[in-house]
Amino acid sequence: MIDMSPEKEDKNDIIEELPKKKEKLVDNAKLKTSKKSLILVGISIILIMVALIIILYFIFNTNVSEQNYIKAKFMIRNKDEYIIIFNPSFNDTIEKIKINDTQLGKIDNKIKFKELGIAEVELKFNKKLIKLDKFFYNLETLEEADLSYLFCDDIESMSDMFNGCKKLKKLTFGDFEPKLINNISNMFSGCENLEEINIDNLIGDKLKDIYGLFFNCSKLKKIEFGEFNSKNIINMSKLFSGCTSLTSINLNDAKYFSTENVVDMSYMFQNCKNLNNINLNRFDTSKIINMNNMFDSCEKLKSLELDNFKTMNVENMIDMFSCCISLSSLNLSNFDTSKVTNMSGIFRNCSNLNELEINSFKTSLVADMSEMFRNCYNLEYFNISNFDVKNVKRMFRMFDSCYSLISLNLSNFETDNLLEASYFLHECLLLENLDLRKFNTLKLKNYTDFFQDKPTGVTLIYNKTIFNLSIPKDWNATDINTDDI
Repeated sequence: MIDMSPEKEDKNDIIEELPKKKEKLVDNAKLKTSKKSLILVGISIILIMVALIIILYFIFNTNVSEQNYIKAKFMIRNKDEYIIIFNPSFNDTIEKIKINDTQLGKIDNKIKFKELGIAEVELKFNKKLIKLDKFFYNLETLEEADLSYLFCDDIESMSDMFNGCKKLKKLTFGDFEPKLINNISNMFSGCENLEEINIDNLIGDKLKDIYGLFFNCSKLKKIEFGEFNSKNIINMSKLFSGCTSLTSINLNDAKYFSTENVVDMSYMFQNCKNLNNINLNRFDTSKIINMNNMFDSCEKLKSLELDNFKTMNVENMIDMFSCCISLSSLNLSNFDTSKVTNMSGIFRNCSNLNELEINSFKTSLVADMSEMFRNCYNLEYFNISNFDVKNVKRMFRMFDSCYSLISLNLSNFETDNLLEASYFLHECLLLENLDLRKFNTLKLKNYTDFFQDKPTGVTLIYNKTIFNLSIPKDWNATDINTDDI
């Protein structure tokens, strides 16, 4: 008889469960080991990453430390005199100063040199720079500068950096490419001895302001733009102004040169006295507001192709072509001047101009036309009968010294708001016909010598009720109110 007591059954069950418990214990042990391994691997990865970050940090900062300096050469002409070698506002950013391989004991922007001649200076910075504005401002002893070793990843502005460095002859950029740069206005302004420059390195697409970049660089003969990127620039005022040695500017060779966002081109080529060729085919002027003095005193410029110019947003055309004494013809029939408020002096001193197409000009907002055609000696005729002058207040010397002008049709000139018209027709010596039938002088405050140095025998049409100035006695005057026309 088999003994089936409960005690024996429990014992058998326990014996049967032992292998399962053992297996479970082994699995738990493995799981714990696996978790520990994962934790160790994770810790190892974190430690490796931290180590890499630390290594990269030191490598990066070592490179910045080792390659964050400017080399410069100064011409010392007066022995034992203090020479300023950089703007004092940068004193706190300079770590070391070397002069002719000798390190100075203290940081000072004023140095007394013991020897005459060229002094080589190395300025090492103690941190990354964001701005270099006016760093060498007005240092007339600076002759060369090398930016090849300057850490530039964070530099945003270099305005006026070399402004007034009259003796600067050579500038080296090397690998210097400040991609965050947004302002280089007046950077080389007044560098009178700089003959050529390559700004290919200044390619950052954040650049917005190049106002006066080459202003008064009077010896500059060659500018290389290379991959200079100007697509976001809004200010080109005085860009080449005073570059009296430039003979030609071909911006077609500049791969990324663009003017699509520019709003100011005032004085852009002013006083480029020897400029005889300029290609403006790629100019997008659709956003331009200011064009005053744009070509002022381009004395050698014989022709201008402006067919592609869109001027619908331009408000200011003061002296735009003033003193372009070699221009013989100018076709502006495509110009939209509907927003222009000031045209004073726009063709002033264009002494060789004999063909002028401006019959499409819209002038309803213009308030000032003073000296508009002054000293246009060779203009015999131009059609301005479509001009709307209701808002014009100033016509001071408007046609002064138009020696060759024979006929002037101002029959559409309603000058109800005109305040000043002194010397209006001064020295229009060949004038034969003049139509002023709607010309109103009742509000005039200043009309000194309106007809000064008048020709004789001029045929005049006028309206006596609104034109109250004295008419020369030897003119053939016809009042539209009383006489047949």
